[in-house]
Amino acid sequence: MKKILTGLLFLSSFIFASTTIVTVNGQAITDDIIPQYTKLDKQKQKIVKNQLINENLMMNYALKSGVEKDKNFQKIFKAQKDAISKAYKAKTKKDLTKEQINNIKGSIAVRIMLAKKARSMKITDKEAKDFFNKNKAKFKFPESVEIASIATKDKKEADKIYKQIKNSKNKPATLMAIAKKMHQRGYLGWLPKTAFPADVFKKLYAMKTNTLVKKPIEVQGVYNITYVVNKRKAGLAKFAEIKDNLKGMMAQQRTAMWAKNKVEELRQKATIK
Repeated sequence: MKKILTGLLFLSSFIFASTTIVTVNGQAITDDIIPQYTKLDKQKQKIVKNQLINENLMMNYALKSGVEKDKNFQKIFKAQKDAISKAYKAKTKKDLTKEQINNIKGSIAVRIMLAKKARSMKITDKEAKDFFNKNKAKFKFPESVEIASIATKDKKEADKIYKQIKNSKNKPATLMAIAKKMHQRGYLGWLPKTAFPADVFKKLYAMKTNTLVKKPIEVQGVYNITYVVNKRKAGLAKFAEIKDNLKGMMAQQRTAMWAKNKVEELRQKATIK
């Protein structure tokens, strides 16, 4: 499915009066959800209307499936509703409408439902291996580096952090501890050469593995204290290394196809005016 959280777009505009865009199974969808709707040209209105119908059908399907009983549902719903309500009121001086609240609830229900559906998709090793063998071109990778890094816009802070890590007996552990305090990921994993400016990648790739780059790397005013964990030449990924991720990707693809088919099924039975 396309973007499920269309309903969040209402944050970008003031609302003065609700105009019904379409009615699905007796439920009116208004421009409380898409305030910009009347300003769109006819072609874009048609696209948005079609998307709203699909999303409404899936939201109601998800809510009726009992997904609200999921232990995380109410927690996520409350957090998102409170955050959106606060931002919306600050912008419009109004409370969320019942339709807007239901839209938030429905979008969360769909996300949880699709996540559960993806987890239920059982991809065998054989299916994954067959996909890999038929699509090897998709699994070629460029020269890459595996890194951990901390970023700051303050040069003095960067120099201080660099010195602290440099003097540590366990540099990776110290880097990760500092990153955690700064609410940063720290470990960034494998990144291709295209993720860096050419001169920066050249420098990183020239480093020995398990080495702290000699000084913070400055890129567009941001100083990066970087530890090179590993590096690899361009080539074809090994199936064993990507099998689990590949299975996850295939499960997501099958879930997306399931959702597409489900929407078509729901539309055939729906009353749309």
